[in-house]
Parts: sequence; structure tokens; C-alpha cells
Amino acid sequence: MEVIPAILENSWAEVEKKLKLIGNRTDWIQLDVSDGQFTPNITWAKSQDLFSLRTDLKIEAHLMINGPWLKAEEWLASPVKRIVVQVEPFASPESVRFGEIINTAKKYGKEVVWGFKIETPWQDYKELFQSVSRVLFLSVNPGYQGQEFDRRVIDKIVSLRQTYPHIKIEVDGGINPDVISDLKNAGVNALVVGSYIFNSPDYKQAIAALEA
Repeated sequence: MEVIPAILENSWAEVEKKLKLIGNRTDWIQLDVSDGQFTPNITWAKSQDLFSLRTDLKIEAHLMINGPWLKAEEWLASPVKRIVVQVEPFASPESVRFGEIINTAKKYGKEVVWGFKIETPWQDYKELFQSVSRVLFLSVNPGYQGQEFDRRVIDKIVSLRQTYPHIKIEVDGGINPDVISDLKNAGVNALVVGSYIFNSPDYKQAIAALEA
């Protein structure tokens, strides 16, 4: 099981600190970007800071923001490898803005991942699955780390895996070793984890427990 540590911080200094703590323990890292509108909290959100970063980690930026189409190119032009875009801010599943973001990603040779809240039925967005190879299901309310895992996400994972066996599925929020077996059996490919890793006295051991 792939583990992607999630960093949700208010300042670039704290983001950098956690990036260094992870070091080369994983291949990927997720940077959470919250605007205080789509989410109740505001986090670090300056993509230009990434140009000074020296790391072998591959970065995905999770844009938990309103109007992601206004910021997508800024992030795709930065050193991130892919962006996670929540579907909820768009006017409808038929919005042309989805396609605009995909085209911008192609221009930069980057990847787009569509993100879904617990309450959002992925079935309403079937057309979007033709344009991506990966999706992310939130298993908590977006914005804060340390929340309890919401088991409703399991049924969403199972139904998507049955319909689209080739799509890779990330699950994000409230993850700890107690839920790994159920997620693996449901068909998850990657775990996005913040609190369990960074609240552990031994990051390497915490990541190993999740990968097992």
C-alpha cells in the first residue's frame, strides 16, 4: 500500500520542516492548500515557495479552495507533479472548466486528480473519469487534520473499484492501522495520512505500519 504523508501548515517554514522530517521515507508527499472558504481554515498557499525547494520527493498539491480553475495553472506551473482538485466548487458536472484544467495540465506535462467529499456521489461525475487515472476520496471533512475516519467512504471505494478497475484510488483523512485492512480489501491504492505520521515519535515506524 502506497503511503503519502500529508502536510497541512500555516507557514512555509513549517511545511519545509515537515518535508525534511519525511526525507526519503516515501516517494510522494501531499501539500494541503486551504483558502478559508471551501474549508474553515487557511493554510500556507504560495506555490512560488516550491521553486526554492531541494527535495527528491514528488509533490501533489491538494487544492481545497473555491474557484480552483483560477489557481490551477499557477500550481501546475510550479514543481508539483500533480494537483488534486475538488469537484464541489464547480457549477455542475458538465462545467467546461474541468476540461480547461485537464488541458492546462497537459500543457505542463502534469497530472490532475479529482477529489470528492464524503457527501459527493462520484456517479454524478462519470464523464470526468475519462480524463484522469486517479481520484481522491476524502474520509473526513476537509480542512483539519486529526479527525475520525468516516467509514461511509468504504462503500464509495467499493462501488468505484467495481465500475472502474483501472482507476487508482487515494483516501485522505483519519487513517490509522486499524482501518488499513478494510481499505485494502475495498480496493484502495494509496493512503494520504497526516496526523498519524506526524504525531508519532517515529515517522519511519509509523509509515511502515501503514504500508504493511
